[in-house]
Amino acid sequence: MLSAEDNVKKRLIGQAVQPVSLLFELLTALSGLLLLFLLYASLNPVLANDVKSYTLDEAVATALEKNRLKVISQKSVAIAEAQYQQARSTFWPTLSLNANFIRRDETAIFEFPAQRFDVAPGMLPPVEVPALDVDLLGRDTSHYSLEMTYPLYTGGKRSSLIEQARLGVDIATKEVHRTNLQIVQDVKRYYYAALYTRQLAALAEDITISFEVLRDITQAFYDGGSESVNKLDLLQSKLAHTLAEATYEELAAKHQAALAALSFTMGLEWQEQIQLGTQEYPDPANSLELDRLIGQAEKFNPQIEQLALAVEAYEAKVDEARSDHYPTIGLMASVDEFNNELDGGLSVEENEHAWQLAIGMELKLFDGGLIKQRVAAAKAKKAQKEQQRLLLSESTATQIKHLFIKTGAAHKQVDITQQAVETSQQNLDLSNRAYQTGAVKTEKIIEANLLDAMVRANLARATHDQALHLAEIAYLLGSEVIE
Repeated sequence: MLSAEDNVKKRLIGQAVQPVSLLFELLTALSGLLLLFLLYASLNPVLANDVKSYTLDEAVATALEKNRLKVISQKSVAIAEAQYQQARSTFWPTLSLNANFIRRDETAIFEFPAQRFDVAPGMLPPVEVPALDVDLLGRDTSHYSLEMTYPLYTGGKRSSLIEQARLGVDIATKEVHRTNLQIVQDVKRYYYAALYTRQLAALAEDITISFEVLRDITQAFYDGGSESVNKLDLLQSKLAHTLAEATYEELAAKHQAALAALSFTMGLEWQEQIQLGTQEYPDPANSLELDRLIGQAEKFNPQIEQLALAVEAYEAKVDEARSDHYPTIGLMASVDEFNNELDGGLSVEENEHAWQLAIGMELKLFDGGLIKQRVAAAKAKKAQKEQQRLLLSESTATQIKHLFIKTGAAHKQVDITQQAVETSQQNLDLSNRAYQTGAVKTEKIIEANLLDAMVRANLARATHDQALHLAEIAYLLGSEVIE
């Protein structure tokens, strides 16, 4: 009869070294199953292409093509461009064609009053002329006119409106750039989150398997009557396995949630299934200089550029308000065609065809200080935008400095934990061997597994944080990558 320790050793060795015949049978069965699966997958393209892999670059390219935020921002440019062309249209004259047909209830007449004439006073009696009704217009009248108006001088209002509209196009263009950067940033955030949760889920799966083996070994020791384990050791091993398995399920769900968020950001349909096409984060930048990063953000950050353009737009707004101090001069011209059913009266050839040319001026003499306050309000808004630009510039520099510090800390944590991983692995290996010989208790092997998992999880977190902080810095710089 074999002792309990011998049974455990036989079970452990049996899991690692199988008889040649059993191994051959297993490989033969697996080969057959693999052949059937490949044949079925080749005949079923839906199954073969059910899940598509994306590298980070492919995910970014897909998002920039399909994400709806980009389409929305591009529509803003189209709107701004249309408004700019509206403003430019004031450089052209306005032509309008008018046509009217009028039917009166009765003929329009002019009553010539009665008059008395003394032709030869004292010699001949006066001549009495009775009142006379003269037809002026018949009942039906048609009138056509072609009118033109053209502003000759507006005091600078026209040019200021055009400048504001032009700057609006530039601001909308910067918004498209900012939206593209935001899409890239979101893709990187969710891609890194998916990569991080996948690493943690894999780590949780490994420790679940380790605790499953530990539980089975402890069960075998306990069933065999070994004095090295007791009921408490068995319960601890079972509890450790249960907690590890629950942690794995939670992390696997978080990984799927991160993939779903990534798919949405990429603009894919909700039914599409994706997976990560890479196992590693992008290589970090070799060296970062804080002054250079802040200087680059001052020049290329789209939000800072938008506020700088807004300051210029409000300067043009000040000019628009000031233009009301000056007169407005316009040219007006028209050609008229007049037809009436009456032959005579006002319906004569001289009245039927006519043209007019006029120059008009308008100057506001008094408005109770309205124009003055409009100018003051425009100046105040310009000063406000300038202060907002300065505040954004300072806050952006502070954010970059904060991320610069966090990136450096994450980089150091990566270097430290990479060394700690080797130590924790050695500690775990020694603890496993010691446990198999009964040299250590169950809690020690659980502790060694948890310590190894904690070190590896810290390495994954530090690597993720380093990549994420670099992506956030690139976003603030107004660039997809840090050059």
